[in-house]
Amino acid sequence: MSAAPRILVTGASGRLGRLLLPRLLARGAHVRALTRQHALAPAWRDQGVEAAIGDFGDADALRRALDGSTHLFLLSPITPTLATEQIAVIEAAAAAGVRRIVKLSGSHWTLEPPGRSLSGDAHAQIEASLHRSGIAHRVLRPNAWLQVMLARVPAELAAGDVLQAPPGDPQVAFIDARDIADVAVEALYESTAESGDASAPWVLTGAEAVGYREIARIAARITGRPIAAVPLSAQAQRERIAQAPSPYIAEVHAQFARLIGAGEAAGTTDTVTQVLGRPPRTVAAYLDELLAPKTAP
Repeated sequence: MSAAPRILVTGASGRLGRLLLPRLLARGAHVRALTRQHALAPAWRDQGVEAAIGDFGDADALRRALDGSTHLFLLSPITPTLATEQIAVIEAAAAAGVRRIVKLSGSHWTLEPPGRSLSGDAHAQIEASLHRSGIAHRVLRPNAWLQVMLARVPAELAAGDVLQAPPGDPQVAFIDARDIADVAVEALYESTAESGDASAPWVLTGAEAVGYREIARIAARITGRPIAAVPLSAQAQRERIAQAPSPYIAEVHAQFARLIGAGEAAGTTDTVTQVLGRPPRTVAAYLDELLAPKTAP
């Protein structure tokens, strides 16, 4: 890639977007971020990021955001309108002359086979539209995120020596969101000539599948406390899922829980190692960051 790419990042204020922006700046990209939050613009500007104010539902704002962009990182939250909105963005990107799109999709096991999850089917529609667009692209299908799935661990251990685990102690090949961001940068800088089968999604996982009993053992080693993983009852798991912000998201989370409980998130790939030239970050390393006693400066 000769000239520095001009990359529009959507979902820039979320967990992954916040990791992606500084990585792209460090690679020398011109970065523009689409957001509805005006308050983010000054801090982004100080970092060297241009803020484009608007959202997927505002065609004029989207057109302005894409104007002059050579690359697009496509990410947005799971909603009932996910497919409609992202397909509209792909069409707007084609009209704007965007040369490459990297899409953050769903976990592979939510898409394959079809019909097993609402979010997976929506992402499948978007991926199909992306293939039809003729724009060079790469789809990323990350497995369960450490920063999402294990977000409760510090609070649970602050309350006692018990980790609440899903029923059945399912094995999960967790992936660190920082590895997803690192791979996303490489995908954005990937050239068509180097990409091999450009239609094949990159399925991103950790190097091994880990269950919650093992997570409890790792946490016990780090903290020096006798920590146990206690499975939630089916009723407790339903109550936790029901706390989702909408019935739609609750159903999506229930589908995820069923698939993870059936072992669908246990499969591993070597994609992270192949792309980055290093192994993915481990569950143990992530928990050490969360739980190891901090030394006073």
